[in-house]
Amino acid sequence: MDSLKKVTQHIKEKEIAKLNKRPKKNEEQTEHTSNKKWVTFTYHSPLIRKVTNLFKSTEIRIAFRASNTIYRQLVQKIGNKNPSGIYEIKCNTCGMNYVGQSGRPITTRHKEHIRYIKNNNPASAYAVNILNNRHEYGTRENTLQLIKPCRKISKMNHWENMYIQIYCQYSKLIEEQQVSEINPLFKYAQPPHTLRDSTQQDQQQGGKHNNNTNR
Repeated sequence: MDSLKKVTQHIKEKEIAKLNKRPKKNEEQTEHTSNKKWVTFTYHSPLIRKVTNLFKSTEIRIAFRASNTIYRQLVQKIGNKNPSGIYEIKCNTCGMNYVGQSGRPITTRHKEHIRYIKNNNPASAYAVNILNNRHEYGTRENTLQLIKPCRKISKMNHWENMYIQIYCQYSKLIEEQQVSEINPLFKYAQPPHTLRDSTQQDQQQGGKHNNNTNR
């Protein structure tokens, strides 16, 4: 029994010695880590990393969040069947677009554009395009598209200016609506899916036309 107790005591002492030999955490390092602050950036495109890389040597840690979440998509589709925001109206003759904004349902604003045309009233750039060039306008189902849902009037001017510049860069904006001032930041903005789809269709049609010409 005495020998067993001695062995047990020896093992306990050995384990205690091992614990005492373990290096303790550096208090300064712990304090340094606790002082770091977290900042969240909305991840619009890979270009945001050029901004966040500037904070690598600082006490700020970066986290990213997505803007196009499933929740937002569901809310927009279910709750905003006829929302306000930034919209486009396509000319049936030349295929060019007018970009506008409305704090009311966009279909209401579309009716006003059509009323301008019927009354020969050049009250909007879209009406001027149709009247002066004798182009054809279409139904709202075929020509009206929502680009960006937006409820706050204060934000609409910025969104509208950005999309007007984007449509101008893609040569999809009517001549009667020109960009007054170029914003260099807007050059990196992603085009809406409606513009990407129409551009791809034009490229495909252009390719088919070239093939038929070569034949």
